[in-house]
Amino acid sequence: MILKPLINLIARWGDALLNAGWQAENVRMMTTLAVFLSVVLFSYGLYWLVRLVLVRIVHKVAKQYKNRVGELLVARHVVRRASYVVILAIFSATIPGIFEQFPFWISPLKTLLSIGILWFAVRIITGALWCVVDYQAVYQQDKHRSFKGLIQFANILVYFLGGIVLLSILLDKSPLVFIGGLGAASAVLMLIFKDSLLGLVAGVQLSYNDIIRIGDWITMDKFNADGTVIDITLTTVKVQNFDLTVTTIPAYNLISDSVVNWRSMSEAQHRRIQREIHLDITGIRFCSPAFLSQLSKEADLGDFMNSGFEMPKDGVTNIYLYRKYIEYYLSRHPHIDHSPDYLLMARQLPAEDTGLPIQIYCFANTSEWVKYENIQADIFDHLLAMAPAFSLSVFERTAQKDQRLDCTGRPTL
Repeated sequence: MILKPLINLIARWGDALLNAGWQAENVRMMTTLAVFLSVVLFSYGLYWLVRLVLVRIVHKVAKQYKNRVGELLVARHVVRRASYVVILAIFSATIPGIFEQFPFWISPLKTLLSIGILWFAVRIITGALWCVVDYQAVYQQDKHRSFKGLIQFANILVYFLGGIVLLSILLDKSPLVFIGGLGAASAVLMLIFKDSLLGLVAGVQLSYNDIIRIGDWITMDKFNADGTVIDITLTTVKVQNFDLTVTTIPAYNLISDSVVNWRSMSEAQHRRIQREIHLDITGIRFCSPAFLSQLSKEADLGDFMNSGFEMPKDGVTNIYLYRKYIEYYLSRHPHIDHSPDYLLMARQLPAEDTGLPIQIYCFANTSEWVKYENIQADIFDHLLAMAPAFSLSVFERTAQKDQRLDCTGRPTL
């Protein structure tokens, strides 16, 4: 190796200084400093050489497979740290031969180099793991599923194992000794890090069981969260609410508490319409033949009256006709799904002090919010406007000022 002749030369130079009458302490200090500087300079040159070779290899492989993996590895400093590991491994293997003239340096240097190799090996592994997250972001691979929580868990595990190996190096004991000792301390550790451990387990469950994904619309009343998931980490989930505020929810609460995920609605491209029209009960009456004949002549109601719906034998009420008209109208609406898988009906709910509720229950054929609201508004605009055609009026509370009469007996405005 290049350094061995140089160190031997420094040793002979030290012997010459001793023969020339120099004090042994001064000679040792000078030779030690010379060896240290030689090692530093040689390491610096070797580092750049190895790094240059590794970078070229990575870029060549990335260019061959036409992806940006090489760039991601360089950006996460994986190549640079790999260069350090190569250099440290070379020195660790050759230290006994290089420093045979200075045996007191061998043991501490080997320990120091082993710690350095361990540190950079851990950083290489964690950097490569984070490249998975970067790759997902760059290439939009499974973009709705976040690997960040799993990567964070893997990083913690790597650092934990690295800490055990570090203790084994410093104390010169087998790593199995420390792993066995953790069993006795596990109860204390679980008590101290209870919240952190719950967060870790919950974060893994969220990713593994696919409970939530980035981009999901979720609702969680406990935290006033109602919006889109923008980030999933090992212990927290960030939700951007529709008012552009951001709510941070502990991952464990998404497992232990109730959360509404609207993903299935978005994937089905359907959204339920469930709203009531409250009608004034005093306007409900049986329909005379003349009234039914009049409805049949109406331009908007003629097709409905001739559609062949079933008439009650004990008399037809205008509220019954209105319910049937709602179903007739919805069954022909272009933005309502008419397949058997999606229920469509107009039902009567129990009467209240706000009138008789007629509930419309159906599914719009879109889950996009703006389109859905427009469809719903158009439907109720039409149904509210058609209520008077059946001699029905929508219930509305009258204020006290609307009930005051002027001297002619007419309501005042």
